[in-house]
Amino acid sequence: MKKIGIYGGSFDPVHKGHRLLAENLSKEINADKVFIIPAAVSPFKKGSVASDEDRLAMCRLAFSEDLFEVSDWEIKKGGKSYTVDTLKEFKKLYPEDKLYLFMGDDMLLSFHNWYKYDEILKLCTLVCGGRSGDCEKLSQMKEYAENVLNLKKDEIVICESEPIEISSTEIRDSLKNGEADFLNSSVYEYIKTRGLYCE
Repeated sequence: MKKIGIYGGSFDPVHKGHRLLAENLSKEINADKVFIIPAAVSPFKKGSVASDEDRLAMCRLAFSEDLFEVSDWEIKKGGKSYTVDTLKEFKKLYPEDKLYLFMGDDMLLSFHNWYKYDEILKLCTLVCGGRSGDCEKLSQMKEYAENVLNLKKDEIVICESEPIEISSTEIRDSLKNGEADFLNSSVYEYIKTRGLYCE
């Protein structure tokens, strides 16, 4: 039985924070494969700035190793990208394997608001990165998992991960000033070549 990570998001653009979280959570569970899945339309956001094709291309540049595979499933499906639908599809594709859903601490702490979150919990194990050394936040995550989501200790993985404090919105703003500290160099070159996020 293989361990398969599922990591979704708008990735608009994909940045070093996404990459670091994926690396840390992959190591924590010793993943055999991790799918990076750009959303068609995230339920949490109004829409993408870059095109679907550009977001897929940037993800492929940022996650080029064999461990990672960028999937266009949600984009091809179209419409709002609900995690429960994606997990059902990947469960069909990998019926003998175990699915792990990757997320950061803020996503976990609002998980009860996700569409059909109880079904999601039946399809996968949550793997969450909490801020290293932030005992209060890590404790909050554990209490939330136990008391709100009713998960036992072996039904969720919470690991310490040193986050990069930046959002895609902030990166898009910094790109207008020619700043690219939080971007993989190949992603930045792609953005410049394509003239993305200029306006």
